[in-house]
Formats: sequence, C-alpha cells, structure tokens
Amino acid sequence: MRRLISFVAPLVGSIVIVALTPACSQKPQHFDTNVELARVEVVKTAGGRWVDVELEYSDCPGEQREIFQADSAFADCLSKYKPGEKVAASIVWSQEADGHFDSEVEKVGDCSRKRDALDERSYEVVHECQDILVNGVNVGFRCVRKPTQELLTKCPWFRRS
Repeated sequence: MRRLISFVAPLVGSIVIVALTPACSQKPQHFDTNVELARVEVVKTAGGRWVDVELEYSDCPGEQREIFQADSAFADCLSKYKPGEKVAASIVWSQEADGHFDSEVEKVGDCSRKRDALDERSYEVVHECQDILVNGVNVGFRCVRKPTQELLTKCPWFRRS
C-alpha cells in the first residue's frame, strides 16, 4: 500500500500543477491608440496578394514603428487610407506559448487583421533617440532600444514581461 501511495502522490501533484498552470498566465489585454501609416505596399505574387504595412505609433514617446504583413482582405480594406494618414488602431498584448509577451495589431482604422501564426516577418522597432550636444553644437545622437518607463506608461503593449 505504501508503494502505491508513494507512486500515486507525485503523479496527482504533477496533474494538479499542470492543470493550474494555464490559470497562472495573464489574460490578453486590449489597447486602443492612434497610428500613422508610414508605408502601405500591396504585393502581388503567383500565390496571391498581400500587404506590407509600416506603422508609427504617434501617441507614444520616441520613435516606435511596427512592420507587419496581412492578407488580401486587409489590403483591400486598407486601400481607403493613404500613407501619412493618422488612424485608430487596436492592439492585443498577450503571453506566448513560450512564456514571453508580445503585442499584435488587430485592427487599423476599421480594417480587421487576421494574424498568420507562422509569419515571422512582422516586427516592431522600439527606440528613443536624443541629440548629443557639445558646446551647444549637435555632434550626433544616441538611441536607447530598451523601452523606458515613460514609454511603458503611455504605451504598455511594448512590455515583454
């Protein structure tokens, strides 16, 4: 009987831990912001059409950009907006399967985006740059690529933990 208990107890403990692990992960959070369409390029290939989009987060401090691709339905919808135009956007921030956090653009204007889980081409560039002044003369600039507290307060979807 002791052997059975010593075998079953760790097994039951492991099952409880596995069952409770999803409850420990954070639920996705949704954010609304404004973005500027820096570039919208429709690409036609033998496999179909898709769109390459570059956004600037105009409400966030510094220079925050995101580049992503989307399907032909998104390309058709987005064609009503012009580069340089500022539109509303919806962002979802969630925990990935490997435990890190990431954000995805769900909507630009009134165009909903279906993210392709296998698409590794999309990325965001987070940096804040400041001029370097020596004796009042601009001699260059320095960029910080780690999100600052000011950025994370104003645009929390850039958090990664």
